[in-house]
Amino acid sequence: MNRREAIKKTTAMLGGVVFAPTIFGVLKGCTPSDETWSPVLFTPNQVDLTTHLADIIMPETDTPGAVEAGVPGFIEKMVNEVYTSEEREMFLKGLDEFDETCRRETGQSFFQLSKVKQHEFALAQNGKAIETEFTEGPQFFLIFKELTLVGFFTSEVGATQVLRYEPVPGVYQGCIPFEDVGRTWAT
Repeated sequence: MNRREAIKKTTAMLGGVVFAPTIFGVLKGCTPSDETWSPVLFTPNQVDLTTHLADIIMPETDTPGAVEAGVPGFIEKMVNEVYTSEEREMFLKGLDEFDETCRRETGQSFFQLSKVKQHEFALAQNGKAIETEFTEGPQFFLIFKELTLVGFFTSEVGATQVLRYEPVPGVYQGCIPFEDVGRTWAT
């Protein structure tokens, strides 16, 4: 699966539903930074898991990926500064349970798996989360994916190298074939 297909499928899967704290965090001004990330909330294992999982969701291709855009630090910042204590505990518990499930099902921690095995495991967890979200409420994996995508596309890299960025948009043309534009617009 290439990046464009992954983004289309994720957008379709989210169906426009966004976890409320994510919207609040972006409106508050939380964006990824290319500065070195110094974790304040996550344990070393959670840091490794966040980094590897973000890389699986939005890998480096012909453009930088989530890790290069500073998304793991953004995720921790959102969880630490924007989420309520209840939401924070749910997220941290979800991170730990994700890794425990991986250890139970594969015999290894997520970040110890090969890229192919990480992708397969993440894909399986995504399917389970989609199946149970409407009956059990917000699922960790879908929230993590949302944070990864929002973090990436609000980063400088995502907004300028992946999306087509126009600091001062020009004339409005409502119906242009996508092929003429070339990329999705950031503004």
